[in-house]
Amino acid sequence: MSVWVASVLLITLLSSLASAAQTYRNPLVNSNCPDPGVIEVDGLFYVATTSEEEPYAFPIRVSKDLVNWNLAAYVFPPIRRPGWAVSDFWAPEIHAVGDHYVVFFAARDRTGMLCVGAARSNSVLGPFADIGKPLVRNSSVGMIDPTMYYDSPNDAYWLIWKEDGNGATPPEKHTPIWAQKLTDDGLALVGERTMILYNTLTWEGPLVEGPWLIYTRNYYYLFYSANAYYNNLYAVGVARSKNLLGPYTKHSSPIVHTSTAWVGPGHCSVIPVNNGEWVMIYHAWKQGAVGGNNNRVLMMDAIVWDSQGWPSLKNDQPSNSTQPAPPT
Repeated sequence: MSVWVASVLLITLLSSLASAAQTYRNPLVNSNCPDPGVIEVDGLFYVATTSEEEPYAFPIRVSKDLVNWNLAAYVFPPIRRPGWAVSDFWAPEIHAVGDHYVVFFAARDRTGMLCVGAARSNSVLGPFADIGKPLVRNSSVGMIDPTMYYDSPNDAYWLIWKEDGNGATPPEKHTPIWAQKLTDDGLALVGERTMILYNTLTWEGPLVEGPWLIYTRNYYYLFYSANAYYNNLYAVGVARSKNLLGPYTKHSSPIVHTSTAWVGPGHCSVIPVNNGEWVMIYHAWKQGAVGGNNNRVLMMDAIVWDSQGWPSLKNDQPSNSTQPAPPT
């Protein structure tokens, strides 16, 4: 595709985003959008999602208002797929690192092991160049669900990810979530990793996963998902700490759980909006369409805060009526 053609397509796309929505109703996208990772760049929002075995890996959609989303690109078209990664393209997140962008993702390598990968681009829409090998790999247990956090006071980038112990043989009792510092370009790890969370609460079942970290109200808030992604037990939890590496104190119960309309909400991004508040973007199944890998739709709801400073969704469940669109 020529630069001119690409520019015309982008202008056409942006013109379709000119009018911001005043209201919305879930789902935002009524097609498969699992594990949404969201980034804002110059007033536009981009979401990358799991693609499983599709030849075009990790679709990227763009929105002006967090409500109307249009397909804009793919992280890895077939000709740019990483040579080491062969299947299970999961949980991509695009993050700004200095003057460029890095996409972190999970995929299975040629030995069958799930690994965390990384690829670099000068544009949020790519093209992305893979680093040529897994960023995080263990020979005995998979590593998945990467996210990145920029610690601005210390000008440091951190990678946070899940050890896929529930997928081990035999399954591990706990599934740690690890944090480790990245180099300034975001393409390599430095120092030692630190375990910052693992499954301890009854509702979490055999695992915690899908981490997303924010800092607000004088706390680090670590959002995560837990239990069985494929049924109504899947839910979102949160823990908080005064320090990035913990110790983290968990909220005692899920802050987003299955409702009469929506099943298994999880794997969220939590994004600041212009009124100083936050919204959660996540996936869920519609009631009656649960299971498999092709039915998780894109959802959004406003974060509310209780008197003790804990975040949740209203009534701890996805909305199923018309809501005011967030100010963007």
